[in-house]
Amino acid sequence: MEFIRPRNLSMGLDMAPLIDIVFQLLIFFMLSSSFLNPALKLNLPKAIAQDETPREKIIVSVDKKGSLFVNTAPVPMDRLQSELSAKLAKEETKAVFLRGDADMPYKLFVQVMDISRQAGAQQINIVHEGMAGREEKRASGKVTAADGDSL
Repeated sequence: MEFIRPRNLSMGLDMAPLIDIVFQLLIFFMLSSSFLNPALKLNLPKAIAQDETPREKIIVSVDKKGSLFVNTAPVPMDRLQSELSAKLAKEETKAVFLRGDADMPYKLFVQVMDISRQAGAQQINIVHEGMAGREEKRASGKVTAADGDSL
């Protein structure tokens, strides 16, 4: 008795015709899009890129003795609000950056935050060691995308 072996029929799709059609459609759409003319003839103005002037950040620093500095200028506590109000009036962002020594009293830091709010600061940023390192990199021009948000 003779056994009939089933043939191995491989079912498959021939991809060559599909690829041909896709390329023909691609060429058709590329050519037809280049022939489209705008409906209105407009004389559009040329764009001129302007350099953004660097803004001066308002940085309030507090050392471990409790001395206050606004952008490196020493300021007594009783004049801090008027000094910040004058500087914030010139700024669009109304942001203040607070830098405090690790050994300073936190009560003083909270007072400086309150005075900043009363002076009109809408955004108070606390600068930490990682941000200070980024600022030094930025000044030297070595900032990368991995360094995160800007100061």
